[in-house]
Amino acid sequence: MTTREALLRRRGTAAGGRTFLIRPTSLDDAGALVALRDSIAAEGDLIAAVPGERSAIEESLALAGILSQGGLSLTLEVGGDVAGHLMARRLHGGLDTGTAEIAIAVHNTARGLGLGRILMETAIDWSRAVRLRTLQLCVFPSNLRAIALYRSLGFIDQSPSPQRVELAVGPRELLLMELTL
Repeated sequence: MTTREALLRRRGTAAGGRTFLIRPTSLDDAGALVALRDSIAAEGDLIAAVPGERSAIEESLALAGILSQGGLSLTLEVGGDVAGHLMARRLHGGLDTGTAEIAIAVHNTARGLGLGRILMETAIDWSRAVRLRTLQLCVFPSNLRAIALYRSLGFIDQSPSPQRVELAVGPRELLLMELTL
């Protein structure tokens, strides 16, 4: 295993004795990641997506694009099943930028186990290793658990007034948060 692989691979036992593995995403994960996103989107208030929005082929292309621009994609497995995903997409010019936009999704059966924190800490470690200066993310202001996690990791609110995203159900406000590394 290379140093980079060791940085991006974490395994252990979460609360309740459930085993987990965080590993670099492969293109073979595309179908499972679409199912994960659709499941979380169906909950309504956690991510800016709607079920059925993307196919496995579209997901594969999106993953390839993120990785080809020097970004990061990590898959969380709990008990051998895909239960989470984290991506970091470099902004404005690929490898030359010092900023990445980060997004995380954890299935409802794996929430509350500390795995979102471990995913985020892995991404922060990677960001420092590749010399990023800033991580940004957007979150719905109603997602108080996620906001608490991000703040505990050092993310600071950046929006003097909330940003908006247009979804199928209408416009939604987003809180922009940023971590200086």
